[in-house]
Amino acid sequence: MIDATTEPAADADRDRAQSYVVFRLGGEGYALEVLRVQEVLDVLAITEVPGSSRCLLGVINLRGHVVPVYDLRIPFGLAIDPKPARAPSVLIVENEAGNDSDVTGLLVDRVSDVLEFAPEQVQPSPQLGLGKTTPFVRGLIRHQDAFLLVLDVDRVFSVLATINGEGV
Repeated sequence: MIDATTEPAADADRDRAQSYVVFRLGGEGYALEVLRVQEVLDVLAITEVPGSSRCLLGVINLRGHVVPVYDLRIPFGLAIDPKPARAPSVLIVENEAGNDSDVTGLLVDRVSDVLEFAPEQVQPSPQLGLGKTTPFVRGLIRHQDAFLLVLDVDRVFSVLATINGEGV
């Protein structure tokens, strides 16, 4: 028997849910709104750019477009893994929401899934004490027995631009 009173509520919850690309970096799980991610690539040949910032791994040729690829470990203060257990992935992310012509590659350990979460499942970012919040995390999502850190990709791009001394 189908409970007709719960179906419209379930449909409304599903309509409000937002999809996130879930990835791992430095042993932690992260979530990024799927609307900002154009695609996920296995690491291709990355062309190093002499004199570039430490964060910029190089550039890739994405169907004729030059796309810079940044290592998120540097701005996040994570240790560099010289011999990763598996080949990392590159998230191709829109620099501005809705602007699919200006993209940047972000190197992550691996992309594991695309999941939907309701807005109420996203908790505010944690306080680090003295009223300070984490600079790259805009929220937390409880998932399985741990949390996913919801990445504030605009802040990431802002910091990368500061490190580079220009826009990303």
